[in-house]
Amino acid sequence: MKKKLLLLLLLATNILHAQLTLQGTVIDEFNNPMPFVSVYLKNTVQGTTTNTNGEFYLKTKKKKGVLEISFVGFQTQTLPVNQQTKNLKIIIKEDANELDEVIIVTKPKKRLKKKENPAYKILKEIWKRKRKNGLDLVDYYQYKKHSTTEIGLNNLDTTFLKRIFKKQYKETLNKVKYDSDGVNYYIPIYIKEQVSKVYGNNKNKTLREDIEAEKIEGLGAEGFVFNRIANTFEEIDIFKNNITLLDKSFVSPLSSDGFATYDYVLYDSIVKNNKKLYNIYFFPIRDGDLAFQGNFWVTDTAFSINKIKMKVHESINLNFVRSLSFEKEFKVKNDSIYISTKNGYEGDFTVIDKSDKNKGLTVKKNTILNKHVLNKPLAESFYLQKRLKIKPNQYKKEASYWNSKQNDDKKSTYKLIQEVKEIKQIKNITGLINMLASGYVDTKYGIQFGSLWNILGNNQVEGYRVKFGFRTYKSREDRFRLKAHLAYGFKDKKIKYGAEARYLLSYTPRISVGVAYQKDIEQLGSVLLNTSQLLGGSIGTGGLLSRGDNFFLSKVEKIATNFDYQLQKNLHIGINFAHSKIQSASPVDFSINYKDENNIIQSQITDVTSSPYISFTPGRYVYGLGVQRSFGGSIYPTFILNYRRGYKGFFNGSHNYDKLQFKYNQPVLLGKFGIFNATFEAGKTFGTVPIALLNVIPANQTFTLVENTFALLNYYDFVTDKYVASHFEHNFNGFILNRIPLLNKLKLRSLLTFRAAYGTISDKNIAANKSNINYNAPNKVYYEYGVGLDNIGYGNLRFLRIDAIWRSNYTPPAGSIIAPTPKFSIRLAIKPSL
Repeated sequence: MKKKLLLLLLLATNILHAQLTLQGTVIDEFNNPMPFVSVYLKNTVQGTTTNTNGEFYLKTKKKKGVLEISFVGFQTQTLPVNQQTKNLKIIIKEDANELDEVIIVTKPKKRLKKKENPAYKILKEIWKRKRKNGLDLVDYYQYKKHSTTEIGLNNLDTTFLKRIFKKQYKETLNKVKYDSDGVNYYIPIYIKEQVSKVYGNNKNKTLREDIEAEKIEGLGAEGFVFNRIANTFEEIDIFKNNITLLDKSFVSPLSSDGFATYDYVLYDSIVKNNKKLYNIYFFPIRDGDLAFQGNFWVTDTAFSINKIKMKVHESINLNFVRSLSFEKEFKVKNDSIYISTKNGYEGDFTVIDKSDKNKGLTVKKNTILNKHVLNKPLAESFYLQKRLKIKPNQYKKEASYWNSKQNDDKKSTYKLIQEVKEIKQIKNITGLINMLASGYVDTKYGIQFGSLWNILGNNQVEGYRVKFGFRTYKSREDRFRLKAHLAYGFKDKKIKYGAEARYLLSYTPRISVGVAYQKDIEQLGSVLLNTSQLLGGSIGTGGLLSRGDNFFLSKVEKIATNFDYQLQKNLHIGINFAHSKIQSASPVDFSINYKDENNIIQSQITDVTSSPYISFTPGRYVYGLGVQRSFGGSIYPTFILNYRRGYKGFFNGSHNYDKLQFKYNQPVLLGKFGIFNATFEAGKTFGTVPIALLNVIPANQTFTLVENTFALLNYYDFVTDKYVASHFEHNFNGFILNRIPLLNKLKLRSLLTFRAAYGTISDKNIAANKSNINYNAPNKVYYEYGVGLDNIGYGNLRFLRIDAIWRSNYTPPAGSIIAPTPKFSIRLAIKPSL
């Protein structure tokens, strides 16, 4: 026993001695502490920066090395260190080229007027030239691009590592990386590399990017969620007035309206490579605003940006985000043109709150741009051709290719990911992330169960309703996908079911087909237009809590097929064929009866239709190459045009009719003022049809908010054959509430909403109606308006939104079985968002 204890003691001693802990202070020649100084171990990626008191702390597994201390305008210092090095006091001296005047950087306590601020003159010159710098100065350009995205678990202590790695703990400890604080550990779990060649033609504003090679490794590589996270940082254009990030609009520090958002401090100026550089720091005037904090270097003649470093403030109104930082570097080419050479982005995301004690998820993206060739034109047709990724492993390369492009640190990262992805506990963590993002529980048999969010529902026909579903899923690149569900109502004691299969016929052109069958209950009065969903599903059957009567449901037995053809990215044409038998799910309470052409009253509809459509979503980010794709972001317009033709007599179809529908959605980023979202819908039905085939203004009788519905309408309050509807929402993203003392501590976001509908119904359709719904069209515009608070919660768990909604006056027709709705109500929404 004593021998074992002695052996453990020796091992522990060796482990402790194998670590090098460095701490100290960096000061200038006048004994002033130097904040933000870079302190790195030379020829490694391990380093840190000094805090506001000039102090630093660095921990490494190495036993010795050379410490490098650098700061712009000062001489770089190097210092050999080993395990005996303790409590360093490092003095850095000004560079010989440094100008005499140096201003200590702090956020000014008193704001200078714009014209009194020495940085204003420099910024004015930047604004004049910000679209006349860099590659915009040449007609043609090309360069090589190598980007690396890495995702990992951060802030891991030794207790966690022991629990994860168990017997392999000691062996693994020598492989894992230190976190940015140099104390805790970081485990990479996903990495993606891409090498491409970019060609630009400024004369006709065309850009072509040819992917040369691509490599993905790690847990979650087969799912959508990590691909989404990996694209958190799209290319950021610092020269735009507003920068779109995480679907929010941040004010750029180089914005021509920057002085309304930032305090600027001209820190110092230096001469580097015979060029004078100004160093300007910027701080948000109000900490909670969507803005950055950092500094940039700018030349004094061309007024081109040499380097910029910025981060979001910790008090900013963003959920799940502990920190976000960005760095961009530029270099001069041909004596006058500054071109981007390096982009670095890093984000730290947490679940519960932003405390430094919590474990989190780190996302790092680094892009190297080199081998620039300027003004070497290629054929005009070359720039118009696009080489898109259309199938998996299209750009896969052999190991020999990557060996020449990866340093030792990156190779070790790949090796570590390959090891940790087989550990059960790590798999469970990433599996949980995927489950929360998709709503499906994975199994090892290529089947996922879900969606978890639709398991329980309630309505007056079925009572409490349970719904269990599954889908086949081997990877996000599956060409075939089958999904099905089984539902049961405890009140009607009936089983409902549905299944849908889709297959990707071709990658190029992209062609997919689908077929579905269902026998289930639907709320046909909750949506106006849906082109791609073959299986039914609506809020009217699945909501747990709702107001008023909810027996206006239809029993639908449907066979449907879909053919979809992608003309170009985000531009699709397609056609649906469907055979549906529709009848009331509760004939005693809700009748859909109608008179046919022989004046015979019918209670069932057989709807046989074809529905060609076209949809266009420019700018939408698409994930995956399989038959089922996922889409990222929400800041893109949507255009949908749909034409439906009903066939009487064909497969026992009961009605001839034509229906034309159009939908347009447009989000508008308004900079610091938030996001405005507008949706416009219009449609017309030609022919005489029963209530189930007309256009019902979509209602929402649940107590939750649902997009493009009217919260203070009952189902079938308004029935039309010609309609227009509009939905407007403005989210201020904290612009107003961030400026109110005390309220700004709550990090709430205010909203305004307005919805309106207008429509008519023809006399022929009124005459054919024999249902117990008296048709009522909104021929005097019906509207709802409201105010709301978003981002309600604690820490990062701010999922709740509350809206107060009012409606215009309207009177139900005489003899209506539908009770009038309240003129005012409160509605809730639960939606995780950044």
